[in-house]
Amino acid sequence: MQARKTRLGLAAAIVLTATFAPAADDDTRRAIATLQAVTKEGRGNEDAAPAWKTLVDQGIAALFPALEAFDEQNPTATNWLRTAVDAIAEKHRAAGHKLPAAALEEFVKNTRHAPSARRHAYELLVEQDATAKDRLLPSCLNDPSPDLRREAIAQKLERLERSARPSIQADLEKLFTYARDKDQVDAIAKKIEDHGGQVRISEHFGFVTHVWLIGPFDSTGGKGFAQAYPPEKARDTTGSFQGKNGPVAWAPFATTDKYGKFDLNELLGKHKDAVAYALAVIQTAKEQPCEIRVTSPTAIKIFLNGQKLLAHEEYHHGAAFDAYIGRGTLQPGENVVVLKVCQNNQTQSWAQAWFFQMRICDATGGPLPLEQKVMIDGRTKFVPLGFLAPQEKKK
Repeated sequence: MQARKTRLGLAAAIVLTATFAPAADDDTRRAIATLQAVTKEGRGNEDAAPAWKTLVDQGIAALFPALEAFDEQNPTATNWLRTAVDAIAEKHRAAGHKLPAAALEEFVKNTRHAPSARRHAYELLVEQDATAKDRLLPSCLNDPSPDLRREAIAQKLERLERSARPSIQADLEKLFTYARDKDQVDAIAKKIEDHGGQVRISEHFGFVTHVWLIGPFDSTGGKGFAQAYPPEKARDTTGSFQGKNGPVAWAPFATTDKYGKFDLNELLGKHKDAVAYALAVIQTAKEQPCEIRVTSPTAIKIFLNGQKLLAHEEYHHGAAFDAYIGRGTLQPGENVVVLKVCQNNQTQSWAQAWFFQMRICDATGGPLPLEQKVMIDGRTKFVPLGFLAPQEKKK
């Protein structure tokens, strides 16, 4: 009987989805296409406003086509679509109707939709039905949507802390594996330690903790960012080159910081108008996509196997965690990651920082099964990404 009820409930949800998410008509498709063409540079803005109005005028029939059109790679277009979805929902409620809750719930559960679209559908649903949180969040601990994942982890953590069980260490350790945001990772790690356990933050985040460094090279007048010095295309750590103040060569370094911070002022000396390169060798058993995420207060470029993934020229603007993300594909075997880190000539005290953190992870920010080449006691070997050698843990 219960199985029959479950099948009937699912069938009802499908019917509701079909009822409230019909195939978009020509006007809806044209309006969505116009909004999708808007870029952050302003191209398409003139046509966006009338297209937005046309889409909203379609009413509830345009709600799901608009949600399905969210694009993580085009946040400007998605902002137009998001406000259209809100206007459609507001008009529908103002007319005395409820939003199609079952269809919204199915949309949230479908991970093929854009994370931002699923999150927005979730917010519309919870605004109408607060009980949806308890139905949906427990299954979102490992969700590809960072916002849904974060809220699910926060809910689970709160419930664990309220539980009367004598030990929650095992549950905290499991929850730790799902966490991606630094503040949540730190909080859960602290609670695990309070319960007598220990976790490896550097390995959880996939930080590169062993690199070869070379520099400084000249960047007078900011020329170094555009100039490709020989290490930029390096596939190994051989060779000596003319640097800013004379010959320079690669040298191995390891960080003792659990967040993978390399302070170039300490490692290479304090230099202004300078360029440094960091090289890491990453080993994987299979081809797989990856994200190389970098934190730095100065200009950077990211290269993977000689291919530029990202370039950003800005100085002393803060150093937000994971500020820069280069997306690429790791090949089976050894892969060479080169990070270019520039420094300018500002003299203010707050403009002296010259450092980087670099990690390699999946699209959610989670760890990948990777190894990094390290040099210990004059010998090279491969160890898990994020590895801190025992002697390095003693500060």
